[in-house]
Parts: sequence; structure tokens; C-alpha cells
Amino acid sequence: MFQSNKPSKSSSSILSADVEVYGDLKVSGSMLIYGKVFGSVESKGSIRTGKNSFIKGDVKAVEAVINGNVEGDVVVNEKVTLGPHSHLMGNLTAGILVIQEGARFDGLCNMVKSPGSKTKPLVKQNQSEG
Repeated sequence: MFQSNKPSKSSSSILSADVEVYGDLKVSGSMLIYGKVFGSVESKGSIRTGKNSFIKGDVKAVEAVINGNVEGDVVVNEKVTLGPHSHLMGNLTAGILVIQEGARFDGLCNMVKSPGSKTKPLVKQNQSEG
């Protein structure tokens, strides 16, 4: 009833609050995490974490909304949002960063253009200055 033999690009996986995973997770769609993951999480879609969720490992995704605790590096191709209940303890690499009031972030941030982006840098550095 709930399963389909055809995988969908928009399919989502949900990790409920009473689940703990020991090991790496890799999903082809999006993932919603309410539980605890002791390992890396990688998604070809988006990753969303709930208020009391916990990830001890690296997170890689196209887009992410963090509302729980993450102890590890986060690499997002597009936009990452640190929600009001989030605590990120690790380095962050993203194209767009939104930090909401109440979020905590302990680490370094590296802003990069999305791989498919054709925009030019806003400021050109002049090599002859100095």
C-alpha cells in the first residue's frame, strides 16, 4: 500500500524520533530526520532535521534545513538554513546561508557558488593593487 516499485526523484525518507542509527546513511531522495544518527548522512536531495534530532557525522546534501544538533561538517550545494533550535558544531560550506535567531554555530563558514551557477563574482580582485 505504501510502497511503489518505481523510485521517484521526489521520494522522501523519514527517520522518526525513536530511531537511532549507527552507521552512514545515503539516500537518493530527500530525508527528514527526527532521531539520532551516529555516522555521516548524504542525500542527493534535501536534508531536514527536527528540533531534538542529533547527527554525529558529516552532512552532505543539495539543500539543508537544520533544526537539531549536528556535530560534524556540513557541505551543501545550494542553501542551508540554521533554524532557531539548531546547534552546528563543525565547518559549513554552502552557496547560501540563512541563520535564524536562536541558532548556534561553532565552526568556520565557506561560501561557494553553486556548481551550476553562471553568475560572475560581485567583486573582482585587482592583482596590481597593493
